[in-house]
Amino acid sequence: MLKTKYGNFDGNIWEEFSQACLTLKYEKEKYQGLPAWQGDMGIEGYTRTGIVFQCYCPDEEYDPAILYEKQRDKVTTDLKKLKSREKDLKAYLGDIKIEKWCFLTPIIKNKELVKHCKTKAEEYKLENLDILSDNFDVLAYDIDFFLEQIPLLFPNPNSKKLEIQNEEIIEKDDIIEWKDQSINLVEHAIRKHSLRLPEEVKNKDSKVNTLTDNSIKDFLDGDFIIQKWAEMYQSDYEKFQRIIGVFEKEVEEKCMVNTLGNNDLYDNIKSKLRIKLKQNFAYLDDLTIDKLTNRVMADWILRCPIDFE
Repeated sequence: MLKTKYGNFDGNIWEEFSQACLTLKYEKEKYQGLPAWQGDMGIEGYTRTGIVFQCYCPDEEYDPAILYEKQRDKVTTDLKKLKSREKDLKAYLGDIKIEKWCFLTPIIKNKELVKHCKTKAEEYKLENLDILSDNFDVLAYDIDFFLEQIPLLFPNPNSKKLEIQNEEIIEKDDIIEWKDQSINLVEHAIRKHSLRLPEEVKNKDSKVNTLTDNSIKDFLDGDFIIQKWAEMYQSDYEKFQRIIGVFEKEVEEKCMVNTLGNNDLYDNIKSKLRIKLKQNFAYLDDLTIDKLTNRVMADWILRCPIDFE
């Protein structure tokens, strides 16, 4: 399986996923899929506007150099079928001229793939194939090509969910640097985490420092996910902000009239927040929901919404 920032894929899963996304994305252009059992003609489907698509996903992880070689070779091999299977393709395309041949792959790690596609486009323009437009182009796209279709495909709680990952690991140095720049917020977190623990607990200072570092890590990690989410689905991000704004007022009231222990109150708020996010954004997978929950809780600990007597 190939691990991506939105989930894991192999060749079969990627093809099924791509076909579903293409059907939605090019509904107005009357997208038509071509099942492989009919014969491999170098494309998975086409639109009436002259765009054809070919899917490729390696079944395992490769470093950028090897992944590029495999993607490059796949592009080269399948483009040859435009010539060798021209007659067969013509039977499906009719009078449609191919304007764009699009290579769909979950991850592109090497920009040389884009360069290779451009080179092949110029090469095939010289072939004077009857099925190709004079403006024929070869393009490569990764999974971000389907950002608008993903939530439409995964609204069912039992179906595959969208996972948004932070590709950068939050290191200890990142936490230290953030603490040095946000002294007042760190002091808030230290005080609040201290009040979550009983006075008699062993190694209290050490535990408070660990909890504070964890809050900062959750905040930084969640920030990346929220920013990526906002780029992908602006309307859902804005809804998220509205939900958090309303719930934040409830949190402030809960803290004012707290009848639970401080740590029990913290767990109660966190549990209700997670449920609220899961109900409103069912297409996000559990790990992404957890990280969004942790990020909001960290923000509330670092600022003032969550407070303890």
